[in-house]
Amino acid sequence: MAVDYSRHAAEYDRTRADEALDRDYWLRGLIDLGDLKSGERILDIGAGTGRFAKLLAGTNRVVALDSSREMLEAGGGKGPFERVCGNALRLPFRDGTFDATMFVMVVHQLPSLAVALREAARVSAKTVIATTDMATRDLGIMEEAFPSLLQIDRSRFPTIEGIEKSLLAEGFEKVRVEQRPYRRLLTTEQQLDRVRRKYLSTFDLLPPGEYDRGVRFLEKELPKRFPDGFEVTASFTFVGATK
Repeated sequence: MAVDYSRHAAEYDRTRADEALDRDYWLRGLIDLGDLKSGERILDIGAGTGRFAKLLAGTNRVVALDSSREMLEAGGGKGPFERVCGNALRLPFRDGTFDATMFVMVVHQLPSLAVALREAARVSAKTVIATTDMATRDLGIMEEAFPSLLQIDRSRFPTIEGIEKSLLAEGFEKVRVEQRPYRRLLTTEQQLDRVRRKYLSTFDLLPPGEYDRGVRFLEKELPKRFPDGFEVTASFTFVGATK
């Protein structure tokens, strides 16, 4: 099940980005588990607006690759990194072009994880993946609002074990896995704004009527249950591997 991100490009960062959290949480996990070093050549696969390419561009040569030209154009002013519109299953680069590749919250969008990792192994010596372990995911009130959300995502996200096996099968070794806790405090209105702007790609895949019903439920329940603010608590899994 694929989501057309082109329709979300203009407001993509508004609902997801938090530069301090991106740097302290996401970038730290990518560097630690990916063993990324200053000066290395890095390919950001499924880069979207270049949110993470921007953070690495100050110390590394980074190429942001995405299949959506609109997403790449939306991040046009972010910094000194190259943008390439291309397919993760047919990377337009020669063998060994990069030191590392990275996939940040994108493996669930890939038509074939195996082929994408094979291509990553072809163009780089190491890779790092940031994803959600659906075996431990807890949506809280969001699951009350959108009952189909978790089931849909379980069909989309590869398991951590499946990712490990695919990495080994496609030529990577020394696989490292770490789950890191995530916390973000928002006002209830900020969370409602994110929902209304469909900050989760899965909202586009819900059965007819469920999204609208869920928004109405949250507009009523969030202010009552979380008058002092809405805390997003989750965990994300980082998987690093080297050939």
